[in-house]
Amino acid sequence: MVIVSVVVRDFGSHMLQKISELENKSNIKLPVTKKILLAETGTVEQILSILTNSETIVNVLKQTEDRELILRDVCIASKKTGETLVKARSRFFLANMPGDIINQIKRKNLGIGNIIIRHELETFRKIIKIGYNSKSNSIFRVYHIIHHGKVAIEIKECFTSDIDSNVNLALDAENSSQHY
Repeated sequence: MVIVSVVVRDFGSHMLQKISELENKSNIKLPVTKKILLAETGTVEQILSILTNSETIVNVLKQTEDRELILRDVCIASKKTGETLVKARSRFFLANMPGDIINQIKRKNLGIGNIIIRHELETFRKIIKIGYNSKSNSIFRVYHIIHHGKVAIEIKECFTSDIDSNVNLALDAENSSQHY
């Protein structure tokens, strides 16, 4: 397993350098799709739906709660195919989050991106680490969602090794339906 730490500077070119460092250390060449997934700082549900040309569904696999923390394991899947695209583990720091957001998370019916958008929560995403797991041939990243200057959520996302085939199928279908 190879992990590269990310420090925010000039984020655009700096992230490109970090992805290149990951490729060199892992002796791999990542397709553009995986580079986008490692670097994007919007909602992963939205980018996955665009890349796969399918709505996504978030399945909460496990959620445990105490007074200070909610731990949540989810998988995000393609609504069209049912295939898992990403598995994620989240840590919600309750002292750093508004009560209405905490209540929504406890319901286990929405992904984090949709919760943030529905509540119009002002946040910043800060990528901390990116990595490659050679055993599963998958990429992952760890990032913080910051609210009012404090870490509200820490997320580790592991993208499935076959995510490119899901994206390529969507591109092939779109290209075959276009008439010039």
